Amino acid sequence: MFRLLHFFLLTSTVGLLALAALAWFAHGYAVRQLVAYAETQNVSLARSFANTIWPKFSPYSSSILGLSGEEMRQRPEIRDIEEAVKIATAGLSILKVKVYNLDGITIFSSDIEEIGQDNSNNPGFLLAARVGQPASKLTFKNRLNTFEGTFQNRDIVESYLPIQHGDGDIHGVFELYSDVTQLLSRINRSTVQLLVGLLIIFGLLYTALYFLVRRADHTIKRQYSNIEEKNEALRKARNTLEIRVADRTLKLTEEIAERTRAEENLRKLSQAVEQSPAMIIITNVSGNIEYVNSRFSDVTGYTLDEVIGKNPRMLKAGELPPETYQELWETIKAGEEWRGEIQNRKKNGELYWALSTISPVLDSNDRVTHFLGISEDITELKIAAQEKRQQQLELAHAGRVIILGEMATSIAHELNQPLAVISGCAQLCRKVLGMKKNQGETLKDSIDQVIEQADRANDIIHSIRSFVHKDPPKHETISVNDAIKKIADLLRTDAREHGASITFNFANKLRPVAANMLQIQQVILNLAHNGIEAMMGNEPAERQLIISSHGDDGGGVGISVCDRGEGLTPENLERIFEPFYTTKIEGIGLGLSISRSIVEAHGGKLTVDSSKEHGTKFHIYLPTISEEAIDDQ
Repeated sequence: MFRLLHFFLLTSTVGLLALAALAWFAHGYAVRQLVAYAETQNVSLARSFANTIWPKFSPYSSSILGLSGEEMRQRPEIRDIEEAVKIATAGLSILKVKVYNLDGITIFSSDIEEIGQDNSNNPGFLLAARVGQPASKLTFKNRLNTFEGTFQNRDIVESYLPIQHGDGDIHGVFELYSDVTQLLSRINRSTVQLLVGLLIIFGLLYTALYFLVRRADHTIKRQYSNIEEKNEALRKARNTLEIRVADRTLKLTEEIAERTRAEENLRKLSQAVEQSPAMIIITNVSGNIEYVNSRFSDVTGYTLDEVIGKNPRMLKAGELPPETYQELWETIKAGEEWRGEIQNRKKNGELYWALSTISPVLDSNDRVTHFLGISEDITELKIAAQEKRQQQLELAHAGRVIILGEMATSIAHELNQPLAVISGCAQLCRKVLGMKKNQGETLKDSIDQVIEQADRANDIIHSIRSFVHKDPPKHETISVNDAIKKIADLLRTDAREHGASITFNFANKLRPVAANMLQIQQVILNLAHNGIEAMMGNEPAERQLIISSHGDDGGGVGISVCDRGEGLTPENLERIFEPFYTTKIEGIGLGLSISRSIVEAHGGKLTVDSSKEHGTKFHIYLPTISEEAIDDQ
């Protein structure tokens, strides 16, 4: 802040110093004028003295050369010179007179004691004697001896004046002491009066200006304070504005960066959607199509312009029940995701299968705005799955034929017994009939045996025909115990043929399972046949196969086939279910692979445990069906 009062005090001090300097300059100027006046007076006196007195005493000046000061003071010319000087200076303010020759020796002085002194080094003497110019200076003498006596505290003008005669040559030097005490006192008084007057005027002006300046300073301070407050408010507002601008700039930068990232992500998402290998459909809440990607056009043959605004029902092939579409719409309208397989029709009339996921698109208020459908063309997968199932059927049929071939000898032996009984009974009947006797009771027993054994042979043949029949699998609700019991005779026949025995352990109150009985029986026959062959190295008494059913900890049903063979090596155990891997010399390695595929197709598991001490145990796990499902059936 500009401090006016301080500036005024500073300028006042400078003014006061300038006033003092002016007074000092005026005083010095007056003193110089005084010295000049005295010098002018002394020059006139010196000229008069040179013209009137010096010719008379010029021989004296030459005659004292070489004399001492005492000798010079004894010369009679001194008194004459003194008288002449007194006469010449009578009535003047000359207090003392000295005369020097050109060597600087004082040849006369109003102070007799100074006669004979050497003053050749005095600057004034040198200027007057050598250059011929007067030299004067103002001095103060505490004590001064003159013609009239001793004076004290005098202001004296000392003038060194050359003594020149008519020819203009310098013959000596006058030193005159003019008393200017009174004049200098007047000058000092005048200077003091002037200074006091100026100080009074300056003081009055200073006082008036001081109050004016002080008042102005207070006004300026108040105004400056107001300006500072306003400036501070402006600075705060500016700082606040700068902070807001910086924050807004930062937010704008972040928003721009976020928008750039969003646009980039949107571009990537758009490219990903457009180039996706899946068919993508976006519809409004009414189900009218708003967007489809290029994959949709590639698969269906419809372009975007052809399907915009239309309903996806245009693709329906009519092969699925209406309940499927009703469930679909109820699910997605409820805000949930629907997933399933749909058969649709292309533009050219071809049918195709699509694995579709349809989900609602929600806004910030969780309201459904659109529906998004993502579909994958699984037609080839469906065909491949159908071909795989057909191959599995072929392999299963082949497996049953192979098993039946391996069991052919046992089956022939099993059929031989009832056929032999039938033959014997028939021969007996014919013989009895030939005797023509009443043998009714005997014939009845024989005929009963024929019927019984014929039924037995028929059951065996029916079982064989059912086992090798090439029908597609159908799942139905079955009892695991019943399935095992129906092939018990075949299992026993195979065991007897190999000198082994079979023990069946059936658990009670097992829940039914949804399965194809023929396939489950094929798995059990295959596992049992492998177990019987694995015990061929044992003694006949140790060839014991155990087939049991039991409940599973997971709520399902378990079937175990245990043998007492030598067990499997770790390598065989690791690869036992691989296709075409076998430990038999004449085996093809498909039995266990097919068995595992059958069990897994039923939603179950087939596992194996084996050790040298306990043999090998295959475990089949099958899931059960609920009581509600049983009641519905």
